[in-house]
Amino acid sequence: MKTRNRTFIAAAIAVLAGTIGIATPAHADETEAFAEVSSVTVNADGTVTKRIFTPAPDVTPTELARMLTESGVPNVVVHTEGDISAQAAACSLGTARTWPTSTTCFWRWAYKGQPRPILHFLDRTSAAWPVGRAATEWNTVSGIDSIRRTPSAGCLSSAHCIDMVSANYGNTGWVGETWVRWNAAETYATSAAIYLNDYHANTETEKWTAACHEMGHALGLDHNTSTGSCMYGKLVAGMSKYPNANDKALLERYY
Repeated sequence: MKTRNRTFIAAAIAVLAGTIGIATPAHADETEAFAEVSSVTVNADGTVTKRIFTPAPDVTPTELARMLTESGVPNVVVHTEGDISAQAAACSLGTARTWPTSTTCFWRWAYKGQPRPILHFLDRTSAAWPVGRAATEWNTVSGIDSIRRTPSAGCLSSAHCIDMVSANYGNTGWVGETWVRWNAAETYATSAAIYLNDYHANTETEKWTAACHEMGHALGLDHNTSTGSCMYGKLVAGMSKYPNANDKALLERYY
């Protein structure tokens, strides 16, 4: 394991020992709805798993972090926009942000011998979740393919297979969760999965927006600071159910 990985995890765990039990920067402002709530774990084989959680409409990032910690999720951290931009200011574009690791500002999916990486979103959600429509919009990004597949169709060996699952997970505080496993160098993704919570998404628009949001995370994007993008940090009234031009251009910068 790289020393900086150990340092990153050690710092998160050290803050977890604080009085509130959550690694929250001292200057965090929970009104910043585009804050990132995440959990990072270094696995025994040196790979790294990061889980990022999207707060439900009536839940603040700090409240969600507390709920996750109390439910047993390890190393929960809240990063505000200030923290994220300090990590990767040169790697962002307009209102769009990358999802950095401790070693790179943008991790990638391998090409697998193809002209561009292919992501197959294996749709195990209920019919109420418009995963196909969300995938169609992400698939307009020229550098990487985003394709919805049914479980019966499966995934091709030339593609990366990402399970998308929906269920009523109860009052967890999150409407969506995306986890990605990176190689030990934290430069390439090796697997990913998306979970969508029926409990916190009631309307078609909310479900569409949440699906678009989590798929954007799986592609490599962090939160967008504009409500004109589905990558905004949480579901709010008037928020777009589509990625904006900055989201797409940022992906195309790296692919």
